Amino acid sequence: MKALVAGLALLGAISSLSLPLASAYEEMSVSGGGSVRGKVTFKGTPPEPKLFEFVKFPQPDFCSKADSDGKGHRILREVKVKDGALGDVVVFIEGIEKGKPFKFTGTDVTADLCRFLVQGGPSAMVGVVMNRNEIRVKNLDADPSDPKSADGVLHNPHGYEVKGGASSTIFNKPLPTKGMVLTQKLIFRKHDSFMLMQCDQHNFMNVWFHPVDNPYYAIVGEDGTFSIGDIPPGSYEIYAFHPTLGTEEQKLTVVAGGKETVNFEFKK
Repeated sequence: MKALVAGLALLGAISSLSLPLASAYEEMSVSGGGSVRGKVTFKGTPPEPKLFEFVKFPQPDFCSKADSDGKGHRILREVKVKDGALGDVVVFIEGIEKGKPFKFTGTDVTADLCRFLVQGGPSAMVGVVMNRNEIRVKNLDADPSDPKSADGVLHNPHGYEVKGGASSTIFNKPLPTKGMVLTQKLIFRKHDSFMLMQCDQHNFMNVWFHPVDNPYYAIVGEDGTFSIGDIPPGSYEIYAFHPTLGTEEQKLTVVAGGKETVNFEFKK
């Protein structure tokens, strides 16, 4: 797998130890392209959600307005399963160097009621980013009932590049004021890594991103389904990425005008 963008924060200049650049994607007219669709499911009993006590973090009353269990805890459900369908999965194809138009203008995230929401939400916890592109994080939070937070609830987006059990900081910057936007260029240094963005003020604010280097990707719907079209005929690897369950891989062969089906199943 190539180490290109897929949705979390990262840092500035590249060093002499950085990975070589992947060949640039080229746009072309796709005649007789094929498509792939499928569904991502989860087998077994999903793990219990994580619970965070609001009183251990700043602005507990304000933050408890969303995703609360009514008992003083923020609920962080890292594995979302509905009728067997698994959510928060990015499906992507690698090895396509030429194909349909790819207009990637960066990734947008909002801090809303002490939650990081991809592309504005309402509840997306996974997204995509692109190497050497930018991520934008906008703070929408302010608490008029608290003089210290009337102009803005302080969030501190901290972006980590993650691979296996190792992680390294890409960026770490404060967002103290409502309406403020953090714009950060992303650079991934490791092959097959992804990005986690977490708030240093409120550790229950988490969002994940996987790098992509072509337009042949999809984020699954609530029913776990996905569809990718206009694929040039050929043989590829297709992957399904979940931030806590890992990555599943399958072979994909696309013929002109063909309609392929690929399903993925994750386990605890």
